[in-house]
Amino acid sequence: MGLGEGKEKKIGTSYKKKYLDFKSKFQGKEKQLLKIQKELSSLRKEFKEQQKELESIDKEADQYLDYLKRLKAEFDNYKKRNLKEQGRKITLFSEDLIKQFLPLVDDLERALEMVRGKEDITNFVQGVEIIFNQLKNTLEKQGLEQIRAKGEPFDPYLHEAIMKVELDEYPDNIIVEEMRKGYKLKDRVLRPSMVKVNKRSDKDSKR
Repeated sequence: MGLGEGKEKKIGTSYKKKYLDFKSKFQGKEKQLLKIQKELSSLRKEFKEQQKELESIDKEADQYLDYLKRLKAEFDNYKKRNLKEQGRKITLFSEDLIKQFLPLVDDLERALEMVRGKEDITNFVQGVEIIFNQLKNTLEKQGLEQIRAKGEPFDPYLHEAIMKVELDEYPDNIIVEEMRKGYKLKDRVLRPSMVKVNKRSDKDSKR
């Protein structure tokens, strides 16, 4: 073998080695590219699934929003109906109460006519007493109750002390006189009784 042939063989071997090295690197890059493409495909699939899930959530949120709007509208209508019904009941109650008072107005008018131009007013007084008793009975039927005062222990919830006295014949903190009557309506105080309360000195109350 000549010198030239040995040199050509060496060059051929060198190119072949470079080719194999290049091919090996190319195949490695190709595998990496396939791996990246596979990951991208998986990411695209995951993205589409998440996009569908978000669309479903948005749709569900819109449904809830519509439901809340309908619920609010129904509640507003309920409040309006309830207020209207309460107003109607109050009107009916007022009408019923006034109807019960009308006969008393008629009786009082007749009693006034009886005493016009007359000196003796005994019949008038008796007529007014009858009307007063009818009025009391009407109010009691509605639940009105007079608050007990004279002789009762003072209760700031039921009584209003407008005067204090010191009397030996009464115990301490006892009401001795009622200045204005108080009333309750079904256990609710409409107005307290105005009273005088016996408030003995500390020295006397300790005896």
